[in-house]
Amino acid sequence: MPPSSAATDLPAERWTLSPSTYRSVVVVALLLIAGIVVTGAAVRLTGSGMGCDTWPRCTDEDLLRFSKPNQTIEQVNRLITGLVSASVAAAVLGSLRRRPYRRDLVWWSVGLVAGVLGQIVLGGITVLVHLHPAAVAGHFVLSMVLLVDVVVLLWRSSHEDGPRRPRVTPAELNLSRVAVAAAMALMVTGPIVTGSGPHAGDSEARRFDFFIPDVVRIHSINMWVFLAVIVVLLATLARRRAGADIMRRGYFLLAAIVAQGGIGYLQYELGIPPWLVILHIVGATTVVGLMTWFHLGLSAPIADLPTDASSTGRADSSAVTTS
Repeated sequence: MPPSSAATDLPAERWTLSPSTYRSVVVVALLLIAGIVVTGAAVRLTGSGMGCDTWPRCTDEDLLRFSKPNQTIEQVNRLITGLVSASVAAAVLGSLRRRPYRRDLVWWSVGLVAGVLGQIVLGGITVLVHLHPAAVAGHFVLSMVLLVDVVVLLWRSSHEDGPRRPRVTPAELNLSRVAVAAAMALMVTGPIVTGSGPHAGDSEARRFDFFIPDVVRIHSINMWVFLAVIVVLLATLARRRAGADIMRRGYFLLAAIVAQGGIGYLQYELGIPPWLVILHIVGATTVVGLMTWFHLGLSAPIADLPTDASSTGRADSSAVTTS
């Protein structure tokens, strides 16, 4: 029987995105979010934090002003924040128009919107409290939360939807969770060190009243714990001959941690030069992104699992996870 005219006359959707195109949108958002972390650090390290003394305007008289280098640096950072906002809006709209539609992608992209709005508000508060170190630290921590969100969004948009099953043993999955917790702790102990050091973003900004060697020692111990957990986890995975893709991501993460630790010790020995601090922040962003990517790869949608998943993961076929 031929289809009815009503069925054949239904208009096709005019504006939709393929999964690959949507992944490209998310990649752009990821790069911009990582970039804003680095430009934000440049603002602080060049003493440009109060280059504009109010918000959202640069001065009480001008919305934009580029008469001084510090004003230019601060406003470039604010303009990049605008690009981040646009990319996040594109990620949300794209998730609604992606075909096939995925509700999980919509929710993770909405999380980006909440994070960016939080950053805008916190950025204003940071200026209004004249770069109080707690506000600056909160700004950085929220940036790392945004980074994790966009990495999860990219990972999920690259894989099928549906129930997930571990590719590793429960003990290995728990070790990875401990590593995630240690990495997140680093994103708190690190800003405390920075907030106690010389790079305040402005010559008159307050500092934490901590003895720098003490907070550096705590941050260093935190890093060694993180490294030890990753080494034990990778050794366990290698002994059990886990999937090659898992090991590859793990080795990239290990290399980033070792490089980051080396930069941290070097900057302390050299008196915390600004260029090394920038490298350290780039390293922190890289480590958080790789840690998230590695942890997500320890489980997969059942539809994506290889035929030998039972032997590589040794996980019960009925077990599912959303981690």
